[in-house]
Amino acid sequence: MERKFLFCLAYFVLFFGLICSSAMGQETKSSSMRTHGREEVVAFVEKAVDYAKVNGKERALEEFMDKNGEFIKGELYIYAYDFNGTVLSHGGQPELAGQNLIGMTDANGVQVIKELIKLAKQGGGWLEYLWPNPEHSNTVEPKAGYVIKIDDTWFLGSGIYEPVH
Repeated sequence: MERKFLFCLAYFVLFFGLICSSAMGQETKSSSMRTHGREEVVAFVEKAVDYAKVNGKERALEEFMDKNGEFIKGELYIYAYDFNGTVLSHGGQPELAGQNLIGMTDANGVQVIKELIKLAKQGGGWLEYLWPNPEHSNTVEPKAGYVIKIDDTWFLGSGIYEPVH
């Protein structure tokens, strides 16, 4: 009987240990999915602003869509809009260039582009909204976008998906 009890106890400890290590592995994996923080996004956008000011608008817009360039880092990329809501450049979806997205809303009805324009006109800042994440089968997830005004005609931005708190 004691032998059977010890065997069951050992089995339970082993089983419980496997469950816990598997769960911890999942937690580590999912929390490491987010590879960029807000500070990195700000620095990334500021670097793009500096690039645009030194190299000019046309060259910058091309560079922001160069898959081998310095402004596309996996899920992190630069987008550029004019103040009417037209996409000037988009590192994540270059096919959007030339399209006016002023009426685009998130899953909660937030007018994302209009809100980004408001922030940019004030100099810049963060906007939190919900957006489909292409890395997770387009599941709608919280996203934070950061924008900076270049001049009175256009602005740049980037963003990150953030974990649910």
